[in-house]
Amino acid sequence: MSRDLSFWKTKRTAEMGNSEIYSKLSNEEYLDFVDEIPEERIIGDFKRVFSDWYEDNFYFEKGDEAFDLMVTPQFVRTDCYGMTEDNMNKIIDILYEYGCPLYDSVIDVRFDES
Repeated sequence: MSRDLSFWKTKRTAEMGNSEIYSKLSNEEYLDFVDEIPEERIIGDFKRVFSDWYEDNFYFEKGDEAFDLMVTPQFVRTDCYGMTEDNMNKIIDILYEYGCPLYDSVIDVRFDES
């Protein structure tokens, strides 16, 4: 089963719905109400947390689990394949440290505190 986990941080009230924000950020569009994130630090965190996984060009794999990592100046998305809940929670925890709540595109819900 595949699932994507997506993350971004807004600096003010969004001017559009989450699904539209997700679509635009997935296509690497720049949105002025979304904060920039420290790409290199985030990539470093993924490589550290998943250091015992095979990694090639932001594709991570271990056993039957795998994910593709996409990081832009404003957005992180992981396309997960066969991932356990524990490993998906590791991804969520990495981005939580940067103030980027999870967006679940399947149910169109962003798990922020507002």
